[in-house]
Amino acid sequence: MSAIAVTTVYEARATANGWLIEHLPDRFAAGVPAFDAALSGWRIPVWLSYPRLEPLGPVGELVIDEVSGDVKSYTPIDEMKKLALELYAQNREQIEAPLL
Repeated sequence: MSAIAVTTVYEARATANGWLIEHLPDRFAAGVPAFDAALSGWRIPVWLSYPRLEPLGPVGELVIDEVSGDVKSYTPIDEMKKLALELYAQNREQIEAPLL
């Protein structure tokens, strides 16, 4: 439980990335948060990302409570991993290309 209000895009993204580090392997990163007044929280896309490449695509979403700073909901971890593997397979050649 965070108990720290999340009032800016920066805070929402930092909170999301902290959660991702604790729950998923590297290569998962928070996208740009959008405030959702109906949820009183931040919707944050989760992207698969590799160095030197544009993010490969979204694999899920987190919702962070504006008042408490807690993650209220998230795409199931197994689903995010499954989507990440699919994106990896689609982009394998680009990901594994040698550095020039």
